[in-house]
Amino acid sequence: MKKILTLIATIILTFGVNAQTTNLGNPIGWNGKFEVKNIPVQSMLGFNQSIVDAEDAVNDVRKDRPWRFGYKYNVNYTTQNSGFWTTLPNGDKVWQLAIESKDAITINLLFENYDLPTGASLYLYDIKQTNKVGAYTERNNRADGELGTELVHGDKIIVEYFEPAAVVGQGDFTISHVIHGYRSLDPIQKDLAKALNSSGDCNIDVNCPLGNGWDNEIRSVAMIVVGGSGICTGALINNTCDNGTAYFLTANHCLGGGTGNWAFRFNWKSPPGTESCATTANSVDPGPPYDQTANGATTLVSGTAADHALLQIDNMTLTDAQTWNCFYAGWDATDATTVTEATGIHHPSGDVMKICRENNSPFHQNAAGAAVWYINQWEEGVTEPGSSGSPLFDQNHRIIGQLYGGAAACSGTNNNGQYDYYGRLGVSWGNGIDAYLAPNSCGSSTTNDGWDPNAPTAPDDAGVSGVSSPDGAYCVDNFDPELTLKNFGANALTSVTINYDIDGGVNNTFNWTGTLAAGATATINLPNMITTGGAHSFNAYTTLPNGNTDSNPNNDGQSSSYTATIGGQDVTLDLNTDCWGSETTWTIEDASSNVMASGGPYSDVTGGELITVNFCLAIGCYDFIINDTYGDGMYGSQWNTCTVDGDYTITAVANGTVLASIQAANSDFGNQEVNNFCVTSPAHGL
Repeated sequence: MKKILTLIATIILTFGVNAQTTNLGNPIGWNGKFEVKNIPVQSMLGFNQSIVDAEDAVNDVRKDRPWRFGYKYNVNYTTQNSGFWTTLPNGDKVWQLAIESKDAITINLLFENYDLPTGASLYLYDIKQTNKVGAYTERNNRADGELGTELVHGDKIIVEYFEPAAVVGQGDFTISHVIHGYRSLDPIQKDLAKALNSSGDCNIDVNCPLGNGWDNEIRSVAMIVVGGSGICTGALINNTCDNGTAYFLTANHCLGGGTGNWAFRFNWKSPPGTESCATTANSVDPGPPYDQTANGATTLVSGTAADHALLQIDNMTLTDAQTWNCFYAGWDATDATTVTEATGIHHPSGDVMKICRENNSPFHQNAAGAAVWYINQWEEGVTEPGSSGSPLFDQNHRIIGQLYGGAAACSGTNNNGQYDYYGRLGVSWGNGIDAYLAPNSCGSSTTNDGWDPNAPTAPDDAGVSGVSSPDGAYCVDNFDPELTLKNFGANALTSVTINYDIDGGVNNTFNWTGTLAAGATATINLPNMITTGGAHSFNAYTTLPNGNTDSNPNNDGQSSSYTATIGGQDVTLDLNTDCWGSETTWTIEDASSNVMASGGPYSDVTGGELITVNFCLAIGCYDFIINDTYGDGMYGSQWNTCTVDGDYTITAVANGTVLASIQAANSDFGNQEVNNFCVTSPAHGL
C-alpha cells in the first residue's frame, strides 16, 4: 500500500542536529542493498568473567572510582587493515566491519586518530538493525583525535563509515578499544539485563515526591560513560555570565585518563507516574529519546584538595541545551557552615536518576586528605558507586560539592545508616574554578543561582514565530495571510498589534486581543491581500504587547518568500518513489537555471510512496532534474528487498495533459535524469 502525501509548492528537508551527533537518517547499510553476511568479522577472544566478578565485588562498594560495566579489549582496527570497502554507483564509498564479542549485552567503542572530512559519517548498529548510534561526523573531530561512542545492544555490531566521492581517502580513524558490556546502561531493549534497576531498593527515583521542586536541578545532572567502561555522575553548572557555556562539575577521581572519549547522557530518568520510591518495585525504562548524549570534554581544573574536576563539554552549544531542556545549576562557594539540609541527585550503579535527602546540617571534615562535606546519615535514599561526582545541593538549590566517597548503601528498602562525603566547592573554588564560573568580566561572586536557557526573561515579549501563508508559488493575484503569534514573555499576553506588508510597502495593522500564556502560540488569520506578479516578500512583526514597549524586539518579526505567476498554469508532479525515497531529490529550473520548485529527500517506504506536489509555472520551458544519491536511479526491483520501481509524471491541471514522464528504462537513470518540458497557454491547446 502506498501512502499519499500532498504538498503545496517547495518541499524542504531539514536535519536535526544534536550535541556531537547529527541526525542523517539511517545508515546506508540499512537500505537493503548490502549483504550483511559478507561483512568481515573481528571476534573478541573472551575474558575470565569470574575474575571480573571478583574485582567488581570489591570495587562495587567503593565510591572513589567509576562504577565498571564493561570489559575493555585493546584492538587496532582501521580502514586499511580491517573490514572492506564498497564503491557505490555514484562514486561514494562505504566501509563496513563487524565486531563480535560473545554474550555481550552491549558493545561500545573508543576511537583514536578520529578525523573525518566534510560529508563523511560513521555509525554503529547491531547485526539485526534494531538500534544504532550516530551519525558521528566532522563535528566530532578533536585535536586529540579521541571519540567515545554510546552503547549498542547485542553481541555483534556493524561499524559503518561513509565517505562521499569528493573526499574519498581523506578520512582517518582507529578503533582502539572494544568494550564488552556485561552490565548494560542503554535502555533500548527491555528484555536485556542491564543497569536499569541495578541500584538498591532504598533508592528513590527523581520523579518521586521527594523530587518535587527539584525539576530544574534534575535537568542539570548527567550520567557519564568514563573511558568507555565506567560510570560517574556530574552536573552542568552555571557561570555569572549566564551564557550557556557547557561547564560540567564532577569528581577528580573519575578522571583516570583523558576526557576526550567520555559520553554525557542527560535526562535519563523514570517517567512520571512510573517511579519507584524506595520500594522493591522496578523503575520504568524512560524510552526515547536516546540521543541526548554529548561526546568528549576538556578538563579545565582538577585536583585532590576537594576531589574536584571542572570540565567543558566540547561542542555542546546553548541550542543543544535548549533542545534537551537542560538546566545550568547554581552554586554556593562561600563554604559557610549555615547549610541546613542537603540533597543529592545521581545515577547509582548506572541506574536511572535518583535523589537522596539529608535533613540535618552537613559539616566540614577531611577525608583521605580532601576537604569535604560530611553527611552523617541520609534520611531518605542513599548514593552508590556510579554516583561519584554527583552534585550536593544546599537548601537554596545551589551546588556546594561533588560526591567523593562514603559507606552509605541500601539495606533492603531502608538505608544502612552510614555516611557519605562530598568535596567542598568552597575549597576547590580558589584552586581555579572561580576563574571560569565567576570571571571578572561578568562579576566576581561566591554565589550564583541556576539558569534555565528556555525560561522567558522579559515580562512583555511577543513575536511572530512563523508564517505559513503566503509561501511558495501562486497562480492568482491574492492570498490569505496566516501566521503564528507567540508569547515569548513571562506575562500572559492579552493584546498585541500585528504589522504586516508586502516588500516593505504600505503597512497594515491587525489588533489582536485574547489570552495567551507564557510560551504559548496562536494561529492568526489576517484579511485577504492583493499581490502583483513576480517574486515577493511578505513581512510581519508585532508591537505593543499588552500595550507596553516590547522587552525584546529581536524576536518580533518573520518574513516569507512567495512568487505570484498571474496568468500562469497550475501543474502537478506525481512522484512514485522506489523503496529508498531518502536517495531521491528533484528540482524544476527555468532556462536561466532558477529553481522554481524542489523536493526530497523522502522516507524509505517498503512498496514506495506517492508524492503529489502542486505548483504554478509561467508559460515557458523548464528542466525537471531528478537525482539519486546512490546512483541506481529508482530501479528498486533489482534488489531482493524491494518489489517496485519509481516513476514520475508532470501534468497540466487544466486539461490533464502529461507534460513529462520518466525516460530511463527500468527507472535506472543513475545519478541524474534531466527532462525538458514546456507549459503553454490553454488557449493554444495544452
